[in-house]
Amino acid sequence: MMLDGRVAIITGAGSGIGRAIAKEAALEGARVVLVGRTQASLVETSEMIAQEGGESLPVTTDVTDKGRVTEMVAACARQFGPPDILVNNAGTDIKGRIQDLPEETWDHLMALNLKGTFLCTQAVMKSMIARRYGRIVNISSMAGRTGEPFTSAYCTTKFGLIGFTQAVAQEVGQYGITINAVCPGPVDTELIVKSISQSAEIAGVTFEEFKQRFFIGPTPLGRMATPLDVARAVIFFASEDAEFITGTALNVSGGREMH
Repeated sequence: MMLDGRVAIITGAGSGIGRAIAKEAALEGARVVLVGRTQASLVETSEMIAQEGGESLPVTTDVTDKGRVTEMVAACARQFGPPDILVNNAGTDIKGRIQDLPEETWDHLMALNLKGTFLCTQAVMKSMIARRYGRIVNISSMAGRTGEPFTSAYCTTKFGLIGFTQAVAQEVGQYGITINAVCPGPVDTELIVKSISQSAEIAGVTFEEFKQRFFIGPTPLGRMATPLDVARAVIFFASEDAEFITGTALNVSGGREMH
């Protein structure tokens, strides 16, 4: 198993991509701390993991709150030991024309998508440095590669995550810690349905028209990603197979962007 004996923290683990990552990490032998804002969703993920024989700990946490993040990492250490792996997956997308986008929406996305990653990374770093080992994987997006309409706040955060990944990789490589990013294309989750619906409404076209024009049409493999597609890339970065890879942003997009 690729993560046998490791301890992993997965944020946004209550659904979608985060749930898929958590399940795959557990199948690969990791003991997993499930982080999210909704306890019921985390418990559901934990039950799925238990059915496959894995171990997990649900911890309800607001990743934008430094105190709560510190408590979450301490809970991880008490239950399983210090974290070897951190996957910063928590995030959201809210669409809007730039001239109409509320300041509160901008601030919310900056806090959840960027500040949350900063706080969680900071909270695990001292332990990883002390042990001279760590694997951090940030979930960016193809929207962190190329701007998309009605997505200025989200794109800003996802571009920012790639910069954060590269900067921290330069700092912590000397301690045996790697940090990489995964850039999914559109992933077949509830979030993408909401995102496409918002964009289509703003553009004045149907859901299917917008989906085909901006997502399926430009993708050589002709489909959206699944959460499992993304999870497999994360597991690779978290494993020993990727021990000499850091500061990298990997597209998981079916060829939608080739850079």
